[in-house]
Amino acid sequence: MSIRHAQPEDAAQYADWLQKTEHVNLVDRGVYEYPTCQTLVVERHDEPQLINSFHAVLVMEALAPRPGISPLQEALALNELFDKIKDVARAAGIKEIVFGCKDETLGKFIEGRGFERLNFPVFRYKL
Repeated sequence: MSIRHAQPEDAAQYADWLQKTEHVNLVDRGVYEYPTCQTLVVERHDEPQLINSFHAVLVMEALAPRPGISPLQEALALNELFDKIKDVARAAGIKEIVFGCKDETLGKFIEGRGFERLNFPVFRYKL
């Protein structure tokens, strides 16, 4: 097998394969416009076997609020933090920010700030 970057002539086949597997692939067509999006084609004997796109994502790590901080002060600090992180992401051409959270109160707060709750498993690979 070999791998190569996708070419414009791969687009129709990719779109067709995505549509045929839409029930399992969680396709988000908007990501193909992201500045960091790249697409690879895996081939066997010069025949495409699999096509996949990927893009950079900013992942927020665990929050560390000051012990005893008031809910109001924490909300204000979170708003400032989210604004700065969005600025950093924009400057890097990153269009998605991911934040893992198991605190339901915080989850509702960040949903109110534009975060979307993902309802499917997310897997991580550390290099």
